[in-house]
Amino acid sequence: MNRFLTPLKKTLYFFVFFFISISALAQGFSEQQLFRKFTILYTNDLHSHLEPHIVPWVSETRAIGGFANIAALVKDEKKNNPNTIYLDAGDYFTGPYISYITEGKAVIDVMNKMKIDAAGVGNHEFDHGWENVIKQFKRANFPILNGNIFLENTSSLLWNKPYMVLKTNGVKVGLIGLHGKFAFYDTISEEMIQGVEARDEEVYLKQYLNELEGKADIIILLAHQGIPGRQSSTGNVDVSRNLQKDIELAQNVPGIDIIITGHAHQGTPEPLLSGQTLIVSTDALGIQLGKLDITYDPDTDKIVSYSNKLQVVFDDEIEDDKKTKAVIDKWKIKSSKIAAEKISLVSENLTRSYGEESLLGNMVADAILHSFPDNDFAVVNSGGLRQDIPAGTVTVGDIISAFPFPNTVVKAELTGNQILEVFEHAASLTNGILQVSKGVIFIYDENRPVGNRLVSLKIQGECVQKDRIYKVLVPNFVSDGGDGYLAFTKALNKKNTHELVTESIKKYLSTFPTYQAKIEGRIIKK
Repeated sequence: MNRFLTPLKKTLYFFVFFFISISALAQGFSEQQLFRKFTILYTNDLHSHLEPHIVPWVSETRAIGGFANIAALVKDEKKNNPNTIYLDAGDYFTGPYISYITEGKAVIDVMNKMKIDAAGVGNHEFDHGWENVIKQFKRANFPILNGNIFLENTSSLLWNKPYMVLKTNGVKVGLIGLHGKFAFYDTISEEMIQGVEARDEEVYLKQYLNELEGKADIIILLAHQGIPGRQSSTGNVDVSRNLQKDIELAQNVPGIDIIITGHAHQGTPEPLLSGQTLIVSTDALGIQLGKLDITYDPDTDKIVSYSNKLQVVFDDEIEDDKKTKAVIDKWKIKSSKIAAEKISLVSENLTRSYGEESLLGNMVADAILHSFPDNDFAVVNSGGLRQDIPAGTVTVGDIISAFPFPNTVVKAELTGNQILEVFEHAASLTNGILQVSKGVIFIYDENRPVGNRLVSLKIQGECVQKDRIYKVLVPNFVSDGGDGYLAFTKALNKKNTHELVTESIKKYLSTFPTYQAKIEGRIIKK
């Protein structure tokens, strides 16, 4: 048999091979053309940081964030790539003083200039009561989504927009907004949500996925859930966080393509993958703008590739969006009549910690006890301390920004056993350590199992006696069981003084020409 091809056969084989190769290339090119690419910009937990600010664990010299900078990045991306959407996962209220003074009105006014395609709802949107949530949300020119917070004992949603569908580059994107039930009750003051209730997010997620069946190609969940973010000057070095709740939700409820999540203040340089669900988040406070590039194949109905980036929003690299900046400046001027009042001087930066004694925590706890000195001691939750007070002149705005909640001081009577339960929970670090007033020495061992970390607790030099009754001062949020301090809900007696914590701080600091801050060994971590 002839093992070699004749010239004619060689020519025929060449043309056959050439035709097949061209067809394959054409088919591959055609499939590539069918792919749909789009970009998701995202933020979470902006906490009303309208202006750039120093985040020491990122940079001690370069200001970061600011809504006008974020708006500039978003608008530039949308100009260069029209297949771009910008989403936020909630907690845009509560932070620097402007949000507190205006009860969130200024924040919504600024966000109206930022080209937001949809936003979720966070726990801090409720810091001035649920009626205020409705009032401020009505001012928004962008969609706000939530599908599991209801008027109590009714079938009526507090904000009747659980989901929506938008289209980008031919892809129908279904957006759902939900708030974790646990996080809702764990981190919102009880008095602010009387009359509303959060219901099981998994139940309603399944319902909305069914309702969106056939109406959306991609499903994105804007979630606010899990354990709260750290409130510390040292960032995630202090107390670690993860996105376990989001991972579990994706495992329990198939059908979500992407979760953009808030509450934990935990950035994802690389998306987490739980089953077929991508999970992304930023480190909060406007530190980064997330960018998730998606390639979707309509034939297989799957995301075939993705890439993610967390861009640090350095103020010195970005030109402000002028329209957004103008609205911020307007509200700064309006708020300055209250915020600019001078109270005292401080000798050094009053910094925060989520797991250790802090200069700011010492001052606030001492201020509360100073207002009501006939009590044994005072505590304040580390999660209530939201911003450092810089060295130098202290203004009302600085005080509000440091403790931006309308919390009042409560007098509580607890047994020694209950006091030990309170501090054992503090040592778990799920909601941060309790900052304590002078005369308290709290020792805990972070390496022990949760529930057995408390090593020693002394008050005015004496170990806590289990049967003794102690008089404790505490913000009303904590006395209502907030941040998981449930022992306060079983107090023998409670009386609300109706004095704002911020008022106690103002009165206390005004007694000093210059307040001298120091660490005294009140909280010792072994």
